[in-house]
Amino acid sequence: MELLSAVIPLLASNLVQLWQELQTAYGLDAELKKLQSSVAMIQAVLNDAHERQQIRNTVKHFLNELSQAAYDANDILDEVATEHQRCQLIKYASVRNFLAPINPKRELFKREICLRVKDVERRLDSIAMRCPLSELTRRSAPPKQQSYQTTSLTPLVLGRESDKQKIKNMLLQLAEVTDHSITVIPIFGMPGIGKTTLSQLVCNDESVKNHFELRLWVYVSQDFDMMRIMRTIIESIHGFQCDFVSLDNIQKELRKKLSGRRYLLVLDDVWHVSPQDWERLKNFLYSGAQGSKIIVTTRIEEVANFMATSPPYRLEGLSNDDCWSLVCQYALARDRNAMVDLDPYKMYVINKCRGLPLAAITLGYRLFRETDRSKWSAILQSEAWEFTGLDGYISHAVSLSYQYLPQYLKPCFAYFSVIPKGFEFEKEFIIQLWIAQNFIRPSGRERMEDIASDYFDSLMQSSFFQHSNFDHKSRRRRYIMHDVVHEFARHIAAEECSVMEPGKDWSASASIRHLSLNYDLLVQNMSNISPRLRGENNPYEEVYKCKGLYTLILVGGSTSYLMAVPDDLADRLRSLRTLNLSNLGLALLPESIGDLKHLRCLQLQNTNIIRLPESVSHLYNLQTLVLRNCYFLEELPKDTRNLRKLRNLDLHLDGNSRMTLAPEGTLTRGNLRFMPPDIGFLTDLQTLSRYIVSTRLHCGLSQLRDFNYLHGELLIARLDLVFKAAEAVEANLMSKEHINRLELTWNYSNITEAVAQSMGYEEKEYVLKNLRPHTNLKELGIVGYGGTSFPTWVGDPSFSNLVTLWICNCDNCFNLPPLGQLPKLKYLYIKEMHRVQHLDCSFCGSSKQRFPSLEKLHLETMSGLKEWCGADDCVLPSLRELVIKDCFALDQLKHKFPALTKLVIEASQSFAGLTEFPALKSLEVKTTDEWIWSSWSVVSLLPSLTLSGLQRRTFPVNIQGSHALIRRLEISHCNQLLSLPDDWLPTGLMYLAIKHCPELHNLPKGLPKLIKLEDLEIENCRHLMNLPVGLRNMASLARLEISDCPGLLCLPNDGFPRKLQFLSISNCPELRLQCLGMGDQGWFTFQHNRQQVDGTDCSMHGLKLWNKKNSCLVMEIVECRSSPLRRSDLITVVG
Repeated sequence: MELLSAVIPLLASNLVQLWQELQTAYGLDAELKKLQSSVAMIQAVLNDAHERQQIRNTVKHFLNELSQAAYDANDILDEVATEHQRCQLIKYASVRNFLAPINPKRELFKREICLRVKDVERRLDSIAMRCPLSELTRRSAPPKQQSYQTTSLTPLVLGRESDKQKIKNMLLQLAEVTDHSITVIPIFGMPGIGKTTLSQLVCNDESVKNHFELRLWVYVSQDFDMMRIMRTIIESIHGFQCDFVSLDNIQKELRKKLSGRRYLLVLDDVWHVSPQDWERLKNFLYSGAQGSKIIVTTRIEEVANFMATSPPYRLEGLSNDDCWSLVCQYALARDRNAMVDLDPYKMYVINKCRGLPLAAITLGYRLFRETDRSKWSAILQSEAWEFTGLDGYISHAVSLSYQYLPQYLKPCFAYFSVIPKGFEFEKEFIIQLWIAQNFIRPSGRERMEDIASDYFDSLMQSSFFQHSNFDHKSRRRRYIMHDVVHEFARHIAAEECSVMEPGKDWSASASIRHLSLNYDLLVQNMSNISPRLRGENNPYEEVYKCKGLYTLILVGGSTSYLMAVPDDLADRLRSLRTLNLSNLGLALLPESIGDLKHLRCLQLQNTNIIRLPESVSHLYNLQTLVLRNCYFLEELPKDTRNLRKLRNLDLHLDGNSRMTLAPEGTLTRGNLRFMPPDIGFLTDLQTLSRYIVSTRLHCGLSQLRDFNYLHGELLIARLDLVFKAAEAVEANLMSKEHINRLELTWNYSNITEAVAQSMGYEEKEYVLKNLRPHTNLKELGIVGYGGTSFPTWVGDPSFSNLVTLWICNCDNCFNLPPLGQLPKLKYLYIKEMHRVQHLDCSFCGSSKQRFPSLEKLHLETMSGLKEWCGADDCVLPSLRELVIKDCFALDQLKHKFPALTKLVIEASQSFAGLTEFPALKSLEVKTTDEWIWSSWSVVSLLPSLTLSGLQRRTFPVNIQGSHALIRRLEISHCNQLLSLPDDWLPTGLMYLAIKHCPELHNLPKGLPKLIKLEDLEIENCRHLMNLPVGLRNMASLARLEISDCPGLLCLPNDGFPRKLQFLSISNCPELRLQCLGMGDQGWFTFQHNRQQVDGTDCSMHGLKLWNKKNSCLVMEIVECRSSPLRRSDLITVVG
């Protein structure tokens, strides 16, 4: 019912609107009035049930029936609205016939709606007879909310020394101001992450005790009661109860007690505080001595930012080892020697707790209470957390956060239960799902996407999920929800949401409205579902039992399946609002997909879809169509213009920009060659990531004219088909103020030479001139432009928001625009500009500050570039990364780079060498000449060095020992290299990679002396026969990868280092078992928690490992295709 609570209010308001619009046209006056009355009753009952903390079991069944009736009423209303919209779109005689007084189609539709409304009324009457409404609405006293008061006493703590030290440093540093301001240090993070524990740890540190005269602790919780907080502070100082009643007396006493004394105040578990209350409280606290500090703990990032006077401290999870130790501490309190009994379950524990201390404590205590250790295995391998009854600290921590969410956010949170556990999701993906389910409340003229973005940020700030990583291909941030929080979401939405996952029982139910399926699992387990289905070969039959589904998400698909959507899906799952078939080996959709009248969101990302059926243009409610990374897509439905509610048409292709050229210079642009005609009718579009210009009728650049609400990115391809500058004016790019990323691409290679030459350079230049975008733009790409010069707007300082710029393959241009004038430009990529010979002051700009913000500069494949010069004072003050590739005519670098930390250079024989770079940390060199050795005095001082393409059989002996500062070294593509001097390698190396050196026979004998080396990679050294003796002595080596070394015959007989954690051996077909050594002395010793062995295409018949009693050994073998042994036989553990 949690998700239904978002549907009912919208249903009620839409009923009123539709009743006014449609009662005459359809003759549905009486039916809509009945439906309105029914919805009002349902809303009253369900709102009352939602406010109560507990619902009696005898009533739950009736509430579920009531919910189903509400969903059905919603479907009825949606179908009436959809039919009305369809008729408005059709402008032929058929619409007049439909609205005629006697029309068979209209009468049939009316009859069907009447019958369905009567069915809802009948079901409601039945519920009322079996369970009177007074029973449904009768209130019971809400249970008392359990409160877990905190104190300053320190519990058992592991793994927080680093966090503790950072907070201590903030507390103990001297105040930088002389006034009476107080430093406020917020600590924020998700429930159970350990904010209170860290504060206790800091508060009881001896140095903190000595630094502060007073240490005060106040548990604030949900109610920021200023009077109570001040009383608690006074009582902490007094040592007895504060009896003052008036605010005046309390604040006077507080000022008196704090006056002239340096104090540390901890305000623990702050939820909400108004600016007025916070300012008033701070005023009362100013009487303390200079250097007084306040620590605030909160789970809400917005509160942390608001109260902070210094950057808030985000508390992250524990490390895997610390989490494991914490579980053991609580589980084995009776018998610490029994820790070995838990060793086989370590990875289960780590995956279950995922760094959350409260989860580790809860799990450990649960094991402690279970005296029968034969049941520990089931507890540890179970993925679920117990939320039944919502008792215990861990459920309390999450449920409190949920309870205090605004009502409109609760369905949004509950909907996460349909997302598979551990799934990394993007903000845009979640927003599309929410909008499709009508979870977003309209607010004036504000966009639904912006409101939904605020919803998402609010949940993020309340620590319901966290940042995961940034996907550089999709250019989007990803997020993840902790298993504990996710399990709670499932608990509250259990009746409406369901997920089919490996290792879990799943059964269909008519009450399920939102379903996520593992397609692979569905196919594999088909024989276990029903004997009858095995003959029909229809894995969806069980899914069809959830006939009222609003959401269907298929995950886990493999492209090995020639997966097809069954023709009857639309008929069996008529209520679908969201259909996600992303990441499946899907090439076609059935024509019947157009019968999903309610569908709002169709996601086909990363599929093999070739074309969409024409019936998709009948999905009149469709708001989102995701075809991201559908490289095989050839065309869109010709009547796409009918999708008037479409807001998001995502045609993005990862790697679509010339910024991400493949090594061989190819560029995948997908198979889509033109847009459907009259797409300009879709004026509600908020996202159109790609537009392909065509000479077809109504498919030109002018279709973009009225898309003034576009947000995000826009790539306009095939601008070579724009033959008149006036066409570019019609695109009206200057009015599109919300686009932040624009790429303009030409492709003259795809048109005949006669057509290309028919358009002069001047006309080409006017086209780009008239494509001037809005100055709000943040990223701009110009690719394949055919003019000889750039218009003045490129590089104009008015583009003050431009951060990223790439100019590629503009072969006719002799000069670059004055890009140094762009004040915020950080990343500049210039590629394939072969006619540019000089970069001079005109490139850097005429202002005193040239490229003031530039941090990255790439100059690549510019065969004509001879000189990069400038004034004597030409300094690029912020440049940190400089990449120069395939610019072999460039012989020197004359500019000053005071901040440069990374240099990548492919230099010619005439290159003069490197001068001093004061901040340089990393150098990657590809050269065929000796200049690198003449610059060795500079190179040898760098922490990171990559040497590539050197045409030598060995390296100079006279420089060994002079490069001890190098910590990271990679040697690659040295095709003539036979060997390295035995003691040539820098002694302080921590990372060493030797790759693509096909003639290398031996590694240097001095390799085992590198006692600090942690990571060793050897790749594609085809003549390498063995590894040097003594690797066992490399005390720090934790990771060893060997791949594509067909000449490698044996591994060292004395074994590998004891700290080795990861060993990967792949494509080494001559490596044999007998070379491993079969005696006790030949067994490898591993003493870490997890190792992985990748034996791809190797002939190893087995690997025997010595496992000491106090170690925990977990080994995984990956793809040993050539091994005659089974995967499970490949490892023998002795010990």
